[in-house]
Amino acid sequence: MANAVSSLGTLVPPTQPRWPIALQMALTLAIPLAIGTAAGRIDLGMLASVGAFTVPYFAALPRLERLRLRPVAALAIIGSAALGAVLGSHRFWATLGLVVVTVVASIGVEAFRLGPPGPLFPVLVYGLSANAVAHGVVGTTLVACVTAGCALAIVISVAPLVRKVHWKVTPRSTRELLTPDPWDRGRVELVARNVVVAIAGTVAAVVTVDPERAYWVVASGVVVVGFVPSRGPALQRGLHRTLGTFAGAAAYLALAAIHPGDWAIVALMFALQYGAEIVITRNYALAVVMLTPLALMLATVASGQFGSVEIARERIVDTLVGATIGVLTAFIHRPDVVRRAAVAR
Repeated sequence: MANAVSSLGTLVPPTQPRWPIALQMALTLAIPLAIGTAAGRIDLGMLASVGAFTVPYFAALPRLERLRLRPVAALAIIGSAALGAVLGSHRFWATLGLVVVTVVASIGVEAFRLGPPGPLFPVLVYGLSANAVAHGVVGTTLVACVTAGCALAIVISVAPLVRKVHWKVTPRSTRELLTPDPWDRGRVELVARNVVVAIAGTVAAVVTVDPERAYWVVASGVVVVGFVPSRGPALQRGLHRTLGTFAGAAAYLALAAIHPGDWAIVALMFALQYGAEIVITRNYALAVVMLTPLALMLATVASGQFGSVEIARERIVDTLVGATIGVLTAFIHRPDVVRRAAVAR
C-alpha cells in the first residue's frame, strides 16, 4: 500500500518515445470527429473515432511487422462492435456476450503476449456498441463507422513508412508473428483473474447498478488486472484508476461548464488523447485524469448530455466497483510464483 500511494506522485522515466503512438491515436480519433462535425453528424464521427483503439496494439514491433498485424487488431475491434450491434437489443444476450468477449480477448492477449492495452478496448467497444444499438442506432451504420475508423488507423500507421529507416528491418512472416508463445503459470492466472472479473463484474453491475453499465465495471477490472502476475501492481493500478477517475470526472464537469463549441470539443479530445498516451507509461493516474473526460465526452456529446453530473457520478461508481474486484482477484497469485514470474518478464 505504501508503494502504491507513493507511486501516485512518481513519474517513471520513459523507456522509449511515446509521441509517435500518441500522435497516431490522436489523429485517428480527431479526424472522424472533425469530418462528422463538418457534416453535422458528430454522432457518426464519435462512432468512427473508436478506430483509434487499434493503434496501441503491437506498438513495440518494427513498423513493417506492425503493419502486418494492424489488421488483426482492427478485426478484433470490428468484431467486438459487430457482436455488440447484434446483441445490443437483447439485454440478456448482450450481458452474456460481455462475459464472452472479455474471456476471449483475455485469452488472445496472453496467447500472443500483446501487452497493453490488453482486453480493455474490445470490452469497451462491445459495450459502447451494444448500448448504442439499444438506444436506437442502426447496427449496420455503427459497424460501418467503426470499420471506417479502423481503416483510417491502418492508413495513418502506414504513413511513417515514407522514411527509409523502417525498410532496413526484414519483417517476420505473419504466420511467425501470430504463432502463440508457450503458456506459463503466471499467464494462466492472469486469464483466470480476467474470467473472474468478467463474471463478478457483470453480476455486480446487474445486481447493484445497471446492466447497461456492466461493460465499464468489467473494463475497470481488466485494467487493474494488467499484465504482470503480482499483487502489488494490481493494488497500484486500482488506486491509480480510482483516484484518476475521480479527478477526471471533476475535469469533465469543469470543461462542460465553459460550454465549448463543437470544434473546441474536437480540439480538446485530440489534446486529451495525445496527452494521455504521452504519460500513460510514466504515471497511470495522470493518464486516467485525461482519459476519463475523453471517455465521458465520447459517451455524452452526441446524445446532448455533455456535462451530465449523473453520468459522471455513475462512471465513478462503476470504476470503484470494477477496480475493487480487479484488486481482489490478485490473491489468485501465489507469492512464490509471483516473484519468479515477475523476474521472468
